[in-house]
Amino acid sequence: QGQWLLVSIGYSTCHWCHVMEHEIFEDTECAAFMNQHFKNIKVDREERPDLDHAYMQAALALNGQGGWPLNVICLPDGRPVWASTYLPKPRWLGALQRIVEVQQNQQEVAAPYAQRLADALEAAACIPAPKKEELPVLTEDMVAAERARWDRDHGGFKGAPKFPLPSHWVHLMALGIEGAAKHSIQEQAEKTVEAIFHSGSYDGVRGGLFRYSTDAVWKVPHFEKMAYDNGLWLRLCAHLHAQSPSEVTAQAFDRTAEWLQREMLLENGLFAAAMDADTDGVEGGSFTWTDSALEDALGAESAAHFRQLLEAQGASWEGRWILHGHPAQGRPASDWTDYLEALKPFALERPLPFRDPKCIQAWNAWICSGLAEGAHLFPAWKEFALASAEAHWATFQPGPTGSPHVKYPEKSAEGQAFLDDLAASAHACIAVAQLTGQVIWLHRAVSLVEAAEAHWTGEAYAFAAHRQEDPAFLVHFDWEDDVLPSAQATLTSCLLRLGHLLGRPEWAKRARSLVHRALSHESLAAERAWSWWALVSWTEDSAEHLLVREGLTLEQRP
Repeated sequence: QGQWLLVSIGYSTCHWCHVMEHEIFEDTECAAFMNQHFKNIKVDREERPDLDHAYMQAALALNGQGGWPLNVICLPDGRPVWASTYLPKPRWLGALQRIVEVQQNQQEVAAPYAQRLADALEAAACIPAPKKEELPVLTEDMVAAERARWDRDHGGFKGAPKFPLPSHWVHLMALGIEGAAKHSIQEQAEKTVEAIFHSGSYDGVRGGLFRYSTDAVWKVPHFEKMAYDNGLWLRLCAHLHAQSPSEVTAQAFDRTAEWLQREMLLENGLFAAAMDADTDGVEGGSFTWTDSALEDALGAESAAHFRQLLEAQGASWEGRWILHGHPAQGRPASDWTDYLEALKPFALERPLPFRDPKCIQAWNAWICSGLAEGAHLFPAWKEFALASAEAHWATFQPGPTGSPHVKYPEKSAEGQAFLDDLAASAHACIAVAQLTGQVIWLHRAVSLVEAAEAHWTGEAYAFAAHRQEDPAFLVHFDWEDDVLPSAQATLTSCLLRLGHLLGRPEWAKRARSLVHRALSHESLAAERAWSWWALVSWTEDSAEHLLVREGLTLEQRP
């Protein structure tokens, strides 16, 4: 129809998305202006991560920063010309008015401008073939640069906000380096888990990892809980416990798995995508404590003593208490743990924040992987791990039209799976094969990797399949690690393992090519590519992966 588009991208637990909805989209004056001049489209970024990524890249290029809600003005074909996050009503209407003036009086400049932006973004997304045949070598300087980013006092990385980034530590631990560097990685990963587990960034009463800390000491979190964070946290706890068993990693795994089972498990055996930060309009209302709430739960004398402990930890926030043990003060005393246990029955009676009941395939798969990898070490969780994996497979297994991306309660699974969905699910199937020794799970992983052929361009895997409806204006390949590991690297790890296990040399060859391409490109910084560096030893000609039945030894292999 020739109308310009106003696309607003958000997600269910996004505070400012709800503010914008209330102040702008539900305002009659704003709505009337928007409906008069634009075709308005709201997008759930969790349903369409490909669109979210494409328009976020545009926002970063146009403004140097991004965030949600992500509001984009586009030409009728979807190419962006303007982007912004939340704006209060006067600034929002003023910005839209100026865009309408361009649309009415200078429309001839819009298409060339949009094309220059799209061309620049497409060029930046491309990783060309490597110029050298040799695979790059991990150097001491690269590891030293990584270590320089670490917060030695509080765990994680220097500065604020602080993100847990569990997969980052898993990949660092898998680099295959030896000596002091290996020891330092293990030590920093352990420090990070212990610091978070006792801090306000982990729910020490109900269980579950919060999304990130707003400060540099893990005290005040953004109180939402995401399925993928907690699945990857399970993996990190399991990998650390396998290397160096400790009470902290065991408790962190158990309490997270318990929380997932109690508060995030849906009737269909899948896991909800997220739990909101706000309860009845109060940020952190379900997870913070007033003086009177502590007294009701503990009694006046014990509450007074506990408040002294909290005050010593600097745990006061907006007239309430966050259950925070300061990382620099070491592990809390035993009475701290006793108080948390005493609070638990009262906490479980509190109302919960909104829970987003949709299930995202990739996020659910990372929980399945975490449970399966941990069940080796914590056998009490094996039955739950297997039940979760079977529910996942029953819902997201590939069919004639591909694999679905999302499942809502009381609806059929829908949407076209993205690369991270297929990669994470294949990874989970391999993890269950490792747990059970059942080859059927390897065959299921194979079907997922084969489904990813719909994403193969001849050089790499596109994030969205060729048959994706309403495709994004920009093709995304997901080479870089972020909060989630690179989908391209995750699938490559599956290609290598399945290629070795099942005699598929063409998959191992393709994987070696992808690792070479990723690590040869100068734009892919090491701190965003540890998932790739962790695969280097697997690409060597001598590399093997073996599925060994219980009771056999490697010397008995055929």
